[in-house]
Amino acid sequence: MKKILVPTDLSVNAGNALRYALSFSKSMPIELVFLHVTHPMLDLPDTSLEFYDPIVFQDEKEQKSYVQRQLDNIFNDLSLNKDQVHYSIELRIGFAADEIAITAKNLGCDLIIMGTQGASGLMKLFLGSVTYSVIKKSEIPLLAIPSNCVFKNPDKIVFATDYEGISNKKTLAPLFDIANGFDSRVLMFHAIESKEPIAAYIEELQVWKTEKNFHHLKHTNSIATCEDVTEGIIEFTEENDASIIAMIPHSYNFIKNLVHKSKTKEIAMVTKVPLLVLC
Repeated sequence: MKKILVPTDLSVNAGNALRYALSFSKSMPIELVFLHVTHPMLDLPDTSLEFYDPIVFQDEKEQKSYVQRQLDNIFNDLSLNKDQVHYSIELRIGFAADEIAITAKNLGCDLIIMGTQGASGLMKLFLGSVTYSVIKKSEIPLLAIPSNCVFKNPDKIVFATDYEGISNKKTLAPLFDIANGFDSRVLMFHAIESKEPIAAYIEELQVWKTEKNFHHLKHTNSIATCEDVTEGIIEFTEENDASIIAMIPHSYNFIKNLVHKSKTKEIAMVTKVPLLVLC
């Protein structure tokens, strides 16, 4: 992992994701690219200028200064010398999710780190869940940072999986990079939404797949039945005090379930730890 894209809309929650990214990058020689997307001007009748991103009216130099001031504050909070951090600032005009996905691909980024909430002005009115949109559009894996989540060394990572796709080394590369970089233990977890006993051959097959593809990492292998897969994953994560949940999106339609259950207890619980979306 060499380059990480970190979008910011200058909101408080985006700032929290920036803090996480800077702390995350301390342990690895990573280039950070901080991206601010300015929403295009829309000619809406009776729309006050206060709805627009205030830096849309500034030139490029002034726009970068807004982002730099946010970074300077975070560098100070974390007692970091900015001269020791390899970073750059990029500006784009367009719809945030589109520009984040395109920029990450064009700049050859290995990962996107961004907050799960936070938007202002027209972005709040029109974009909805930018992070979820990026997950759907991007070909680059994404680490979604919940509001108020403080960086914790990821000594344990829950990899919630149905064991499909775990032979794809390209898909799993970000998980391997993080686990190797932080000497993390990967807790493989397969939740089955059923009250029926787990067939012995399923356990044997999954153990075989795990040992074949994860032999180079510290890992464990667990399987459990539960009434609700999402709740099962959350409970397993909390019981093991894990710092990150990693998933391949098609597994359990997990991302889709999160969006459709946004007010449920499951969402409130899962947003306590970052979610690594592999693709």
